[in-house]
Amino acid sequence: MSYHPEQPGSRPMPPNYSQASGSQQPYAPQGQQYSQPWTHSGQTGSGGQSGYGSQQAYGARPGYSSQPNYGGQPGYGAQPGYGMPQMHNPAMFDSRSLPEQAYGPGSEQFWMAHEPDRPTAMWTHLGSLIFGFMPLIMFLVKKDESPFVREHSRQGLNAMITNTIVTFGAFMIFMFLGFMLALVTFGIGMIIMYAAVIVPLVYCVFYIIAAVAANKGEGYKFPLTINFVK
Repeated sequence: MSYHPEQPGSRPMPPNYSQASGSQQPYAPQGQQYSQPWTHSGQTGSGGQSGYGSQQAYGARPGYSSQPNYGGQPGYGAQPGYGMPQMHNPAMFDSRSLPEQAYGPGSEQFWMAHEPDRPTAMWTHLGSLIFGFMPLIMFLVKKDESPFVREHSRQGLNAMITNTIVTFGAFMIFMFLGFMLALVTFGIGMIIMYAAVIVPLVYCVFYIIAAVAANKGEGYKFPLTINFVK
């Protein structure tokens, strides 16, 4: 048996690997060298090109944690049912900064009130029909906790004060008129004194309308009311 050493520069070739391929690297894409690696965007280069290193990282895109006022808008980022406390805009606790969109139909989108706040505000108004001073209690308890309950109790408190003043004034006026008429009608004119009851009846209607609005999550502005508490 004779030994035939391989000539310099030759090497065993695997099957189907032609000698013409020379020093080609079989795992590199055609027409591309390893000295020019491809980036994530498909362009050659490293570092300066847009790729894994220079692309904006996850979490730094606009609209995520870097978005301004995220969680500071009314009800935004703390919807009911997510197990997070609702983050309120401090301006919502100031009635002077509330826009007209905070009252009337469709204002529930402005308040985004939690589900427990709605019945609380509703019973604030209904309690005015039974106890009278319920808005005062709820305003003192909830004025720094829920802007929705605060505004409803504030509106109810102003209505309660206005109702008391106007009813007392109307009673005194109609009593005087009734007394004057009684002198010429043999006392029958005193019946006009009961016309002062119309004032609290009108405000009872306002309380019921406000209670319905509170149950829907809407804001309500009492008409014929002096804004004593701001």
